Order: sequence, then C-alpha cells, then structure tokens
Amino acid sequence: MAAAVIDIGSGSVRMLLGGRKRTVMTKLGEGLCSTGRLCGAAIKRTVAALKRFVDEARRSASDIYVFATEAVRAAENRAEFLGAAERECGVPIEVISGNEEAEIALLGASGTGDSTVVDIGGASAEIVSGDGSQLLYVKSLPLGVVRLTEQADGNPELIRAYAASGIVRYGDVKLRGELIGVGGTLTSLSAMKLGLKKYDAEAVDGTRLTKDDISALAEKLILLGSAERIGEEYPVLPEMRRGLITAGAIFADELLGYLGADGLNVSESDNLDGYLKYKQRESAK
Repeated sequence: MAAAVIDIGSGSVRMLLGGRKRTVMTKLGEGLCSTGRLCGAAIKRTVAALKRFVDEARRSASDIYVFATEAVRAAENRAEFLGAAERECGVPIEVISGNEEAEIALLGASGTGDSTVVDIGGASAEIVSGDGSQLLYVKSLPLGVVRLTEQADGNPELIRAYAASGIVRYGDVKLRGELIGVGGTLTSLSAMKLGLKKYDAEAVDGTRLTKDDISALAEKLILLGSAERIGEEYPVLPEMRRGLITAGAIFADELLGYLGADGLNVSESDNLDGYLKYKQRESAK
C-alpha cells in the first residue's frame, strides 16, 4: 500500500495518493494579510477538505502524512486551526518552515538536485538552488498570491509595486542548472497558455513558460479585470483561482525579470512528491 501525503497550503489542500494528485481550493490564507489570523470560514472550509482527503486515504494508504505551510506557520491563531484539524481528522500535522518548504520542492521537482526551483504559493514564495550534493541558496518570503492580492486590494499596479519591492529581499540568488517552476500559479499559467478547457497534469508537466508568455498572460488578465470575465476566458481555472491568477502572473513576471531568466520549465512534481521522498528516506534510516 502506498503512503498518502496531504499539503495544507495557503490557497488549497492537496493530496498525493497512489501517484494521483487531487486539489481543493479553500483559501485558508484569506484575510491573513490584514488580520494576522485565519478566519473561521477559511478554517471550516480547510478542515472539511482535509477530512475528506484523510477519510479517503484511510481506505487505501499505508501511512498518512500531513504538513502545513505559510498560512498556518504565520497565523496568530495557528493553534486553533491545528487543534480543530487534528481533532476532526485524527492525524498529526507537521508545520514546516519556509526553508524546509523550499528544500522539499527541490527534492520533488528536480531529479538530479542540480537545479533552481521557484515555488509560488498563496502566502509565500520560495527559491532554492542545489548542485546535487548540497544547497547553494534557499529563501522563503511572504509574497504569495493571496497576500499580494489582498495587500493591493486587487489593484494590478499596486500588486506589481508590492511584488517588485518584495522580490529584492531575495538578494543574490545563485541560479543553478535548470530553472523549474512549481505550484498552482505556474501550472495554471501553463494550462492557460496551452488553451486547456479542463486541467490535464500530463499536458502541463514539462511545458516551458517564457517570460514573454507570462508577460502576455499578465497583460491579458489585467485587461479582463474581473474574476468572472477571467473564468469565461479561461474555464480551466477553478473558481477560487480566478481572483488570484492576475497577482500570480504579475509576480511571476516580476520574479523572472529579477532573476534575469528568459523562462522556466513547469513541473507537476513538487513539494508533495518531495515530502514523500523525505519521509521515505527517514523510514529507511
């Protein structure tokens, strides 16, 4: 029996089970930027999604691993969320650090480890570089798409300004080997570029997004404006993603410009895969 891995992110809850990934958008990080707390409605949505995944995993998984990222680690009321989730679901939840989040993204996305991985999430964004034997650079910043959208109240010019001013805190990023992008923002942008009506992980995995691609998508999203119009133009996007994708495209555009990169390769293998590899290595010791 295969192990199940569940990621409680700032925008979604995702599960890897039997080689298949499932995603439910819950926007756990909604309101976190302005209040510093997880709101009751977001906690309820997220716990419900987590319980569905845990119940499914119990029927076929040998082990169930659950980890949480920036929204939980940054929230003043993280104990409230963790208590509710663990009582309802009956599984322990590991809250990983930003650097750990980056490291497992590299472990999941890069077969050789000789790469740079960018992970754009809901409440944070990570960059990590390795040469196959050691980490050369790793940094996580609170620059996720939920945070940027709320901070700027959806204003594209302010989103770009906040992104540009925040990105400089990455400092001197040591790029190494292939530049790989993971996370829902980049996989969604790839699906949009491909013109998909329904999300297809196999079609998205390994595709290349150039900086020109991302810039053009950002411009189009800004022109479309509302989440409703974006959804009509790009039905591949889940409803909760439609209000966040403009910030994601703008941030990705600014980030590639900062890194001096002409594009990146999008991977479906990400921190879910990396966390599973990490746990398997621990078990083998």
